[in-house]
Amino acid sequence: MKTVTAVVSVLISIFGAGPVFAQNYVGIILGGYEKDCEVTHQGKTFPCGDRRQIYLGDIVTRKPCVTLLKIKWAPYVKGAVKTETSLEAAPSRPEKLTGRMYAEAVKGYIADFVKPPEHAPIPLVTRGKKTGAQRPAYATLMQDFPLEVAGPDEAATSVAIVDAQGRKVYEKRVKGREPVFLVPAEIGIKPLEACTVYVSKGPAKRKIGIVLMDAETQGEVLAGLGDIDAKKLPGPEGSIEKAVYLQLISDAFPDKIDLYWLANQLLEQNKDRFTDAQSDTLQELNRRYREHNKNE
Repeated sequence: MKTVTAVVSVLISIFGAGPVFAQNYVGIILGGYEKDCEVTHQGKTFPCGDRRQIYLGDIVTRKPCVTLLKIKWAPYVKGAVKTETSLEAAPSRPEKLTGRMYAEAVKGYIADFVKPPEHAPIPLVTRGKKTGAQRPAYATLMQDFPLEVAGPDEAATSVAIVDAQGRKVYEKRVKGREPVFLVPAEIGIKPLEACTVYVSKGPAKRKIGIVLMDAETQGEVLAGLGDIDAKKLPGPEGSIEKAVYLQLISDAFPDKIDLYWLANQLLEQNKDRFTDAQSDTLQELNRRYREHNKNE
């Protein structure tokens, strides 16, 4: 509990009240919805339907009994029964990450929550095509995994890191058009230390909130990645599973993990290897990454 509390405090110290990310849906209605069924989402009520998407905090009502519904839940969510006729989509996860458990759930999660179904779901929230910047707004760093904070096309001139007390703890001048990476071992910040990265191009500055992951959590993240490697999946399928795994654990443990940036870097590094058959899944992962970086 101390670790979780510490990380929440760190996030608050960086992001004020804490980062607010666009949600991914966490449940799908599969059956039992044909009559007397509705979903309340952000104060508005919608009729149930085939593959109706459910988000955290939504209330699902089904008369005469809510257990008549068949709902598929994400691995970190449950339907918490409130009354005989209603339930709420609520978090359901252990306090500590068990990486291998989530790695094992990845294949099913892709099929149910990432890969577009044969017949399109009916979302509660309609999202426009306009998207935010590709660079992350927040990142949990891991040892031995450099974070790209600027690409060669951005022509950054310098990168600086400031701690929670406003002290500059790292600075690097950048020459020419070159990608800029932050290497945890080089920047000298401690685990769970709240810092802000400032990427400068002349007078303009862009910032990224960062926290270095603690060793125990990193060990669990790596255990899950190792299990995916052990499958020896053909072609770039392993990269997709790893990216989904990193997004999934970030959604499950938003108080201590934000590895959407690493998922995106992994997909970018393998973009020339993906096939047309994987394009829909890749587009959805990219959309999720962009939506995640919107501070809504």
